[in-house]
Amino acid sequence: MSEPLQGAGEQTSAPTTSSAPGVRPRTPLLPRRSYIPLVTLVVLSALMAGLGVATTRGWLDAEAVGAASTPEACRSEVVPGDPTIWTGPKTPESEAVFAANTTDLPYPGVPGRDGFVFWSDIQANNFSDMLGRAPWLDEQRDQWRDYFDDLQAGLAREGTDLIVVVAPSSGSVYPEMLPDWAQPLRGLTHFDQLLEVSGDLPIVDVRSALQDAAEDEWVYSAVNSHWTPYGASVAWESISECLQDLYPNSDYDGLVSGKVVEIERQAPPNEFAEWGVEAPRDDWTVPTLEPDPVVTTRTAADGTESELSWPGGVDLLELPVTTTGGEIAKKALVVGDSQGTALSAFWAGSFESTFQIRHHLDDPSQRANVLHAARTSGADLVVFELTERYLSLQPPTILS
Repeated sequence: MSEPLQGAGEQTSAPTTSSAPGVRPRTPLLPRRSYIPLVTLVVLSALMAGLGVATTRGWLDAEAVGAASTPEACRSEVVPGDPTIWTGPKTPESEAVFAANTTDLPYPGVPGRDGFVFWSDIQANNFSDMLGRAPWLDEQRDQWRDYFDDLQAGLAREGTDLIVVVAPSSGSVYPEMLPDWAQPLRGLTHFDQLLEVSGDLPIVDVRSALQDAAEDEWVYSAVNSHWTPYGASVAWESISECLQDLYPNSDYDGLVSGKVVEIERQAPPNEFAEWGVEAPRDDWTVPTLEPDPVVTTRTAADGTESELSWPGGVDLLELPVTTTGGEIAKKALVVGDSQGTALSAFWAGSFESTFQIRHHLDDPSQRANVLHAARTSGADLVVFELTERYLSLQPPTILS
């Protein structure tokens, strides 16, 4: 097997690790209305650090109220990173190390430990977001919070529930697999900043569940940024438990749930194969569930019908899609991205019908009008699923 391609800069070679197939080696984890682009935040961060303006808490308001107060099933026990890495006197040194190891990469991936490769910032500021680089100003953080707060209020007026699913990056679930040079740079991420002010917003944090499951089996592949089918099944269990606890009187007890009876390790779909990167192992974990989610019917925008069965899913490029034939007599609007593919059989099997659309957070000109879509689809529930790195982008606004 050829060696993975290496990035530029003075990278420290990672120590050789060995583990049983499918089991990850563990190391301890680390303890309104204007948008500021990432590059501007980086410059401002360095400037403020040089002027001694930044506090030990970074740019987060020490008086900010409303840390996550949702039911326990919706929260994780992940310890946030150090907020001073990118906002205090350490900022210039941190930026220098980051630049030395991410400038002029031979392909858009950052090599990590044990064969892991992470998308560079070419994918929605992916690697910066994993490290908490360029943290939000209070107003940008608050705009994300206010968007979900306003969305929840608007849906509630229509009698519609909301759950926000943040699909964590592979670096959030496997921080020990980040490269050696990045380990000291693990700061407070945008997701953790949001949770500090999220209050009772219906956000589910599935990181702890995924990290617990990853003690025994891979939940992300080393060469794919999406959770594996097994990882998705673990996340779904957390999502369904959170949803039932958030809305105990809304009859969500019939959500699809299957016991994992066997896990097959397959060759992963390698996102970096075109650049000569080889997968270090068969780590695409596909579980056998008992029972499987029910088989449902999906209808494409052109009216074409086909079966949707586990472990198959609805690809991002297929959206919008309608599904029918789920178990609960409720309708769901799913607003999501490519992380929703592996989850789609679960929510399709759970609800009598779903209408699945893209959020288009990466394209402001096409962003979904969620309130309108919920109203026209007659949704009882809106599932807003977003990949963690999208929190680094321009916050959305409510479209009525």
